Amino acid sequence: MPELPEAETVARQLARYLTGRTITAVTIHATRLRQPLDLPALQRVAIGRKVEGTRRRGKFIFVDLSGGATVLIHLGMSGTCRVCPHGAALERHEHVVFELDSGESWRYVDPRKFGMVTPSPVRDGDWLPRGILTMGPEPLGGDFTAADFFAKTRRRTTAIKQFLLDQRTVAGIGNIYASEILFRAAVRPGRAARSLSRMECRRVVAETRFVLEEAVAMGGTTIDSHTNVDGSMGRFVQRLKVYGRGGEPCLVCGAAIKRRVQGGRSTFYCSFCQG
Repeated sequence: MPELPEAETVARQLARYLTGRTITAVTIHATRLRQPLDLPALQRVAIGRKVEGTRRRGKFIFVDLSGGATVLIHLGMSGTCRVCPHGAALERHEHVVFELDSGESWRYVDPRKFGMVTPSPVRDGDWLPRGILTMGPEPLGGDFTAADFFAKTRRRTTAIKQFLLDQRTVAGIGNIYASEILFRAAVRPGRAARSLSRMECRRVVAETRFVLEEAVAMGGTTIDSHTNVDGSMGRFVQRLKVYGRGGEPCLVCGAAIKRRVQGGRSTFYCSFCQG
């Protein structure tokens, strides 16, 4: 958390606030996030540049600037952005502040400091984190197909949920949405990836698109404290069928939702519906 729907929501909202604005100043209020923050590099890349737009790859957000530069953002476990009037009091956990010619301030917020704010004078290439260069297809794009997904599973003994979480398989899926996708696809999360039939792989791919598109439309999922740029909460939490509902009755069959730990993360499923 945040996962693809939250990153997509933040990217879209940032585009509304930032596109066409020029960055006039940059300050930092922490020494490091996932990696050290480089204030001189941020200032060289960003100051005087106009924001041309935003885009997302997996869970990463690119803020593209004039002259071919970009600022790469990863929200980590607790990150988000907010836009407020210039001079507004600095709130706790606001680690990077970009001042805009609109009189507003764009701020990167990250209580747990697992995120990333990295500047580059070029938009793509070898400077990108390896996690992007090796990333699988976008699940909402045309390259994510049932045939390709089925082929990837054939020799994989790893559990299907862990297979979905591997960003080399498909980009942007995290713990919450993996549980929801597999419930809706009627596939038990502990099954070996290679055990899935062609039909089951088709269901997983179809439900991946359905769940993520629905979550994006609802502004993502707020479980604890995640907020979007405009301060709104992710409303997909209202649509969760299994995640976070351990011990509660399944909304489909009434059986108790089970919780188990896979790869150090909680997995939720219905043993009847996903039998």
